[in-house]
Amino acid sequence: MEETVAEIRIDLKTRRIRRISYSASHLTFKCQRCGVFCCKLGGPTLSQMDTNRLEQAEYKTTDFLDVDENSIRRRTDGSCIFLSFDIPTGLHKCSVYNLRPTLCRLYPFRFERSERDSFTLKFIPCCKGLNAKDGESIDMDFIAKTTSNILFELIDAGLI
Repeated sequence: MEETVAEIRIDLKTRRIRRISYSASHLTFKCQRCGVFCCKLGGPTLSQMDTNRLEQAEYKTTDFLDVDENSIRRRTDGSCIFLSFDIPTGLHKCSVYNLRPTLCRLYPFRFERSERDSFTLKFIPCCKGLNAKDGESIDMDFIAKTTSNILFELIDAGLI
């Protein structure tokens, strides 16, 4: 399965998307709340905006930030400290879901810079939520509404 979902060209001055060339077909996504490849493998690298968001919600950086990795701290089992398991439903959840870091909001997708003003949106093929039968269609509308703000946050943070 090809990982590329779209090519996105931006205008760096106006901070707007100039063109999206969609290349995936029949791709859907719905989080299965398993946490297997996203949260059980630790927390993501944080941007300053991510850290500020958590601090504004009164989380102390000393409690959540792994300074050496500039990421969310991990538990001894390697999982993200914000991952919790709901026993009655048997599902995992993020205790800071509304504040979750930029890379978490993008998952199971990632950007690669292909040119100065051009980026390739790819999916992470190991995610169990990809091609879920009841998943949301990953189409031009999804890409435009879901990824544009995240793309600029990642550029500003120097994460791509």
